[in-house]
Amino acid sequence: MIKRLHAKSHNRRNAGYTLVELLVSMTLTAIFATAVVAIMPSATKIYMQIQDTSRAQVVADMVVDALRKECADSYIDDFASVRIINAADSDEGDKDFLKIFETSPLRFDSEGNVLVIRKSAGYCETIYSGINISGTNYLSVHEDDRINGTLREENGISSRAVYRLFPIVNGSATPSNETLQGYVHYGYYMCGKAPKAVTTSGGPKTVNCVFPASRYDYTNPFTNDAYNGYTVKLFFSDLKYTVPADAAEDNEYTRRPTTVRVTVNVYRSDYGGQSDNSLLYSRTALLVFAEDTTK
Repeated sequence: MIKRLHAKSHNRRNAGYTLVELLVSMTLTAIFATAVVAIMPSATKIYMQIQDTSRAQVVADMVVDALRKECADSYIDDFASVRIINAADSDEGDKDFLKIFETSPLRFDSEGNVLVIRKSAGYCETIYSGINISGTNYLSVHEDDRINGTLREENGISSRAVYRLFPIVNGSATPSNETLQGYVHYGYYMCGKAPKAVTTSGGPKTVNCVFPASRYDYTNPFTNDAYNGYTVKLFFSDLKYTVPADAAEDNEYTRRPTTVRVTVNVYRSDYGGQSDNSLLYSRTALLVFAEDTTK
């Protein structure tokens, strides 16, 4: 009896799946495969979005860190040592926005895309993006860097950083990728001064406001590869001041700039395609200036 039952069980196992079992198995497999195929595009899209956002965050952090170092290395000696300028870009690039300094040197905007920082007693710096360096301004620096008509070089390397941005081809300046709009640029200028009358409790006073008077050099803190194919836009606002503890009074003349807020927007496009649709990441940070360096 036991042998017959064992033989019957053994034969059933060897018989394989029934048609019903096979159909159920195939149906379940098909449902699972269809679900996987349907989910994969969405999963891939989410993965790419996360990857894009992470890379954009790295770019924003890189820019903020660089700006913090620049601001910490500022030279503060009066209320005008830091200024915000709101300038529009054009085909002339920074040639146009520099007219703001040349024709209205005392302009102070509450928010804008250009930050002016005094770097020493004789030089100041502009920080901006979304405004390209014009060939005219490059050539003005280029001509000033000649000695008896010959460009100053050492071991084949020119003396100014701007030449890393504009390679010389057949005697002409040709913009490279680093000079495209949507990258961060630093512009350095020999300081000029303009008098400004301010009213204090003790009566009117005249102070010297720094503004770019002579173009000296340009540089880009990062190569174009560092941007991971993205572009950035800078926006400065909320410039704060403080009154030194030993100041005789609290007024415009005695105040010193302390912090400014910067918003770094990172876009998935070239400068011409920057829009809300291409915005990947936005970061706002506080930049701190050096304390009063005249003490």
